[in-house]
Amino acid sequence: MPKIVARSMARPLFESLSQRPFAGLIVGRFTRSCNLVDADQRLIALTSPDIGNGPFSIVLADQPKFFASLPLDQPVYATHQTLQIGDWQLDLTKAVVWEPKIDWPDPPFAPPPALCKNLASYRVWPPDKGRSPLAQGLARSARQAAAALGQALTDQRGLEAAVTQLAGLGQGLTPAGDDYLVGLMAALWLTGQPDLPPQIAHLAAPQTTLLSATFLQAAARGEFIEPWHALMRALNGKNGASIEKAVQKIVHFGASSGTDALAGFASVVSPKTSIHYRTLFRGEEK
Repeated sequence: MPKIVARSMARPLFESLSQRPFAGLIVGRFTRSCNLVDADQRLIALTSPDIGNGPFSIVLADQPKFFASLPLDQPVYATHQTLQIGDWQLDLTKAVVWEPKIDWPDPPFAPPPALCKNLASYRVWPPDKGRSPLAQGLARSARQAAAALGQALTDQRGLEAAVTQLAGLGQGLTPAGDDYLVGLMAALWLTGQPDLPPQIAHLAAPQTTLLSATFLQAAARGEFIEPWHALMRALNGKNGASIEKAVQKIVHFGASSGTDALAGFASVVSPKTSIHYRTLFRGEEK
């Protein structure tokens, strides 16, 4: 029986598997990753080292033939020590437990000019140049929804309608509208506005795919994929070159997920739209 050693595992996933085993199926398989889900809608992402850590991920030692060998609907059983998937056995005992929650600054700090400069090209979202008429129509809907959300945050009203316009908007396992919301929530955490992300995720998660909803719920807790951690370290170090490198790491996550998320992030930290919403939406929507 072939074995693979896991390099790391997200702390929330480790705790969940320690409390009760996981018995599920492969629901998505890709070149460098696969997604597993059980009857309770718990999600596990198995990833190669180049994708890196995420809030519900297990990062495996490099094994080029592994993902290609996995059929969809393959049964999976896992504890916090081992994961059985077809003929493969994954040893989780040596996995480093990785913390997905970012150590957000307290008190929050204003976004430095180096960050705003790197985000300038992502503020126009989504671009529709060269798209088909159908794609251009979707892009217009996305821009309108993003503008409505920005207005809702400014006016302290209309949050539910604005978020539900963006939730699930687009194609794929993580639609562009959801990626935009994830980036926006990262910016809200960065700028010291932790009350809003849980409300946004609560509204958006029921409107989208399981994978996207799981990312949204993690963002509500301040938990993000590894490239966002790199950006936070670069911001703490106030190093322009490191900030640019970290932004590029986010850009290269997924086919377009990273750029969509940066658009949401830029909508909050950009100088033209930087508004602090710390006191908004604490109770019922106005």
